[in-house]
Order: sequence, then C-alpha cells, then structure tokens
Amino acid sequence: MSNVDEEEELEEYKVIANDLKDQGNQAFQAGDVQLAISLFTQAIDLDPDNHVFYSNRAAAYMKADSKSKALHDAEKCVELAPTWSKGYSRLGAAQQCLKRFDAAIDNFKKGIELEPNNKSLWASLKACQDAFEADKKVRFDIARKERAVEEERLRLRETIKKDMEVEKKRKLEEQQQESLLSDFLSDINKSSNSEVKEKHVNNPDNQEEDNLLADFFSEVAATTAEPKPVRQVVVEPVEAPQPEENVRDESSLTEKYVSQDLGDGRAQCERLLATHFEWRNLNPYAVLQLGADATEEDIKLRYKKMSLKVHPDRLRDVENARDAFEQVKEAYMKLTDEVLKKNLLMHIENATDEYKKERRKLLAKGKKEEVLGEFEDGLNRHIMKHFAEIERMRRRSETNLRGYSARDKMAEAAELEKQAKHQEFDKSWTEDTRRDKRIGNWREFQTDPTAKKVKASSYKEESREEVKHGVVKTETWKKNW
Repeated sequence: MSNVDEEEELEEYKVIANDLKDQGNQAFQAGDVQLAISLFTQAIDLDPDNHVFYSNRAAAYMKADSKSKALHDAEKCVELAPTWSKGYSRLGAAQQCLKRFDAAIDNFKKGIELEPNNKSLWASLKACQDAFEADKKVRFDIARKERAVEEERLRLRETIKKDMEVEKKRKLEEQQQESLLSDFLSDINKSSNSEVKEKHVNNPDNQEEDNLLADFFSEVAATTAEPKPVRQVVVEPVEAPQPEENVRDESSLTEKYVSQDLGDGRAQCERLLATHFEWRNLNPYAVLQLGADATEEDIKLRYKKMSLKVHPDRLRDVENARDAFEQVKEAYMKLTDEVLKKNLLMHIENATDEYKKERRKLLAKGKKEEVLGEFEDGLNRHIMKHFAEIERMRRRSETNLRGYSARDKMAEAAELEKQAKHQEFDKSWTEDTRRDKRIGNWREFQTDPTAKKVKASSYKEESREEVKHGVVKTETWKKNW
C-alpha cells in the first residue's frame, strides 16, 4: 500500500471519528450522557491523539458525576495540547469538583495566561476561589467541633480518672470508718458488761444473770449490724399525755441544767475527743450534756459555759483544745437549726421507745433490773448506737450515689469516644476520592455492556411422593441407596 492510500485511509478514520464526535455532542445536548460517553469513546478509539475528544468526554463524565474519570481525560487533553486554554479549563473544573482547589486555581491561571480575554476562565477562577474559601470555612468549623469533642472527651477521661482515685480513697476511708464503728459498738458492749460485772462480782448467784446480760448485748449488736429504717410513728406510747400547764417553756431555764457540774476544761476536752469521738458526738445533746427536754435557753447557756471551758485561748497547754471547741460549736449550730433539731428529737424519741420496748420484753422474760443495769446508761448507749446506724446508712447512700454518677460519666465518655470514631471514619471515607472511585466503578459496571454479570441459578422445588397412612412400601431404602 502506497503512502497516498495510507493517508486517505487515515483521513477516512478521522472523518468517521469527527462524525462520532458530532453525534456525541448532539446526545450530550439532548441529555443522554451515557450515549455521549459511548460515542466519544468510539471516536477516541479511532483517533486517540485528538485532544478535543478527551475534552468532550471529560465534560460528559463531569455531567455523569464521574469526577475521577473526568480528571483523567482532562489531564490527557492537556498532555496532548498544552497550549490549548480550554484543556486547562476542563482540568481545573475536574479538580475543583474533587476539592483540589490549589491545583484547580493554578490550572485556571495557566489557561488565562494562554487566553487573557477569556471571560469564562476568569469566571471559573473566581468561582473556584470562592468555593475554596467556603470549603476552608467548613473545614475549619468541622475541625473546631472535632477539637471541642476531643477536648471534652479528654476532660471527661481526666474527670473520671480523678473520680476513680477519689472513690478509691473514699472506699478506703469508708472501710476504716466501718472498722471504727464496729470497734465503737464493741467498746459500748464491753463497757456495759464490765459495769454489770463490777456490781455483781461478789455474788455467785448473779453468774446466770451476767450471762443473760451478755446475751442481751450480743443481740443488740446483731440487730445493729443490719440497718433498720427509722420509725416515724410511735406505736406504743409509754407515758400518758401531760396536762397543758406542764408544757415546756422554751424561754425558761431548767434548774437541773443550770446547777449541773461540768468539771474543768481539760476533762471536757478528754470527753469530747475520746476514742471514736466522731461516732460518739453524732448526738448534739450528748455533746452539750443535755437531755432532749432542754429548752432553747438551756442550750444557749450550756453553749456559753462549755465554749468558755474548752476555748483554746484558755487551754493553751492542751494541744487539741481547738478540736474540742469545734465539736461544741458544731453541736450548738445543729440545735439552733429548727428543722434539724426537730429531726434529732424525733430520732431520740424513736430510739427511746425502742429501748423501752426491748427492756420491757426482757423484764417480762424474767430478767431483773440489776442485770439490765441503770436505765439511763442503757438508754444513752442505745441512742448512741441509733445515731451511729443512721450515719452509716447516710454514708452508704452517698457512696451509692457517687457510684451512679461515675457510671454516668463513663457512659458519656464512651458515647463521645464512639462519636469521635464515627467522625474519623467519615473523614477517611471522603478523603483521596476513594468514595468517588468506588461509586464510579460501580456505575461503570452497571453501564458497561461487556461486563460479566452472574445470573441467578435456577432451582427446582423439592417434591416427594405421598405415602398413605398405614401402607408400607418395602425395600424402598435399597432404591434410594
């Protein structure tokens, strides 16, 4: 074949390619993007060095939302015609859709250098710059929100860590307090047993009564091991109601408290700060050495007397005088609070009724007054135990609430951690055009007529021979086998 024939054949291919291009342009303008892509592809197969075909197919890919393929064709167009300004326009548009704004701006500027009067390139450059600024703002807001979430997560983690350390320390302190309470209740029982033994040590007939008393205090200790709810109503009043003329006058003083000997300040400090004083001093009336029948004037006068006795300025040689003074002050503050005072009197009344009821039961079983000891001493010990149990229940309730709060914080931190992971996954999914490539590949697979598609295999419904009831076919297993 001569060179002339080859040139004619080549020209014929180019004519056919241009016809395919024109058909592709018509299909593109008609809105049939997939047909336009197919026609442009056939034209490229006939004339792979024509940069216009790549430019047109890049535009069709852009309209079909195949951004990565549009970028590839635009790059090929610029490679074939580096002095054609429209190629840079196509390349910049594809890069802008992929949010590669820096490269897109550079390519738009290169196109303007080649054709400074092209208004379309100037408009594209301005639109790309505006989109870049908007994207930076969006990314900045996203980064700020992610940073806030991360800071909140770290803050919660630190808070939970500190709370766990505090909780661990509080649990240790609680165990120590529980141990102190057990020792305190044990000391009360031992002191009561020793008092009874001193009274009956010379009487051998009282050995049985001593054993009964020990059993009684063991029973009391067992009942205090498990906290009981405080009764709000007195079921069996033991005393008849007093006449109205004997109602207590809060503005008057009681003679027995006015004339009561309080001893010296050093002895008061030793009493107020004795072993387990944090449990002994839960009852403010006991701290001020007053009964529940004390009036407001009695409380004020006793506070003045006792605070003067244990004041640290007077007892400079006593090291813990300040602590004793604080105990007295705290007791007085509790008794000046009307609501708290009312609750204290209710608890004292309930504890008194309980002790009277238990004492009557023991007396009814045959135990003697000498075995049970003095009523006032037993009552004071019972009230002391009653307040100790209330304090124990209060501390356990606070511990449970702290546990619930810690669990809520941990759940909140876990939720923030989950949100952070989701954001990180979404961010990595949208980066580097991975989503576009996957979507593009799937769309290409759907529209590619040469793609191999697997058909669903046909199946035959299972059937079996009906067997009548009572009829047996022998040796059917041999056929199946």
